[in-house]
Amino acid sequence: MRSLLYARSAPIQSAITITIDLDRKGKATVAHKPEWADCGLCGEHRLTTREHVVPKSLYAPTRSNSRFQRIIIAACKDCNNGSADDDAHFRFVLTLAGDTNSTVDELWSGKVRRALAEKDGRRRALDVFALMRPAPDVGPDRHRIYPADDPRVLRSVRKIIRGLSRHHRLNYPIRDDQVLADVQRLPLADDLFAAMEHRSAEPDVLEYAYLHLDDPEGLLSQWWLRFFKRTSFTGLVYASEAKRQEVVRSMAG
Repeated sequence: MRSLLYARSAPIQSAITITIDLDRKGKATVAHKPEWADCGLCGEHRLTTREHVVPKSLYAPTRSNSRFQRIIIAACKDCNNGSADDDAHFRFVLTLAGDTNSTVDELWSGKVRRALAEKDGRRRALDVFALMRPAPDVGPDRHRIYPADDPRVLRSVRKIIRGLSRHHRLNYPIRDDQVLADVQRLPLADDLFAAMEHRSAEPDVLEYAYLHLDDPEGLLSQWWLRFFKRTSFTGLVYASEAKRQEVVRSMAG
């Protein structure tokens, strides 16, 4: 049996030009100017701005000084296009997907409720309601939400995995079509979970683990992510879209 090897390496922080200006009252404001760099997602050398690997919208105000959410990569406009809307939708779904806790309560009573009061709040509510199914076993008028049924949710998970792969100096660039993501449907094998590299910064927001395989003909890395200590996803990064499609077809068969 071929041994599974994984590498420990220092994370990468993309260089972003930061300027500090003074407003009319003399208060310092920080501006992040676009600059030419290799995009941390698609790998193309383009005009980029900074991108938070973990969306800032997932952090409640009491977590505003978190070191983890300052993990950034350079990202081009094409890779960032539409991500703000996806981030808000992702947060909405995650706050509903599972039992509540203090972190979720803070997000729901603050950022989520304010977002629902905005002009596009009704659209966001209807988008999430479409993912719900009646749950009579729990009680009358109760519903369950199924994140795996929403392509936007899984796209957000794939993007986070791609960004973390760049941050940890794993395979790069990783295209969206190389990543297979899903909710965690079964427990991970104990030996696999133990072999993974674990990260826990602001664990009440996101815990994750990865195993770097780096098989140029097949699987490059395997991922586990848990949000708000309750909603877990798994991800597999393949060497190519063709390899991912081959696995999807075998699963469907």
